[in-house]
Amino acid sequence: MRLLKDSKRALLRATDGKPLCDTGIAPGSPQDFARRLRNLLPNGWFPAAPYDDEIEKAPVLAAILLGFGSVLSNFWLLLAQVQKQMRLATMSGAFLDMAAEDYFGAGGLSRQALESDDTYRKRIVSSILAPKNTRSAVVSAVRNVTSIEPNIIEPMNAADCHAFGAMRMAACGGGYGWGSGNLRYGSSKGGHFFLETPRGKAPSALAICNAVNQVKAAGVTAWVKVED
Repeated sequence: MRLLKDSKRALLRATDGKPLCDTGIAPGSPQDFARRLRNLLPNGWFPAAPYDDEIEKAPVLAAILLGFGSVLSNFWLLLAQVQKQMRLATMSGAFLDMAAEDYFGAGGLSRQALESDDTYRKRIVSSILAPKNTRSAVVSAVRNVTSIEPNIIEPMNAADCHAFGAMRMAACGGGYGWGSGNLRYGSSKGGHFFLETPRGKAPSALAICNAVNQVKAAGVTAWVKVED
């Protein structure tokens, strides 16, 4: 630690009259690396580094070492940045987009337009921890991508397909009789379901399909209709 002085080498003082002290060179700065390199030089080859307000006796050496220190300082800053990109909680920018592709595949959970890093990170975490294999899980996954509630039809689900009716007695089929625009044909064979949804905020129909594939049960086929 040394005393701070002005250009006329007069002590700089605080408002209470006490001398101001330099707390030292900032770690990782060009000056810090220049000092480290100078300490590695053999004793006696060059003049010692100046202390306090002494004049530099080897200005050419100091300039060269400061140039090396600038390069090393940039590496230091880059290393600190890279360390942040190694954890989902601290990564940002393009690294966050690449992490999403690692977890969900290309286009599986793309960043929405003008979406911030914090908001995107929360979507990634919630998608990783999201429930799987159920109808509600599929609805939630699609809603997270589109911001719109999808319509799901399961052929074995009577609440979706109702019963067959006649045009003259549509109520017999729960209002889904012949000629009704909402008529769904059920099936006793399972293993598949239909999903209809507007594209909403999703970047593409592929993003919606990928979201469904992430949560649907294995071996179940999803037929997806996306409306722009």
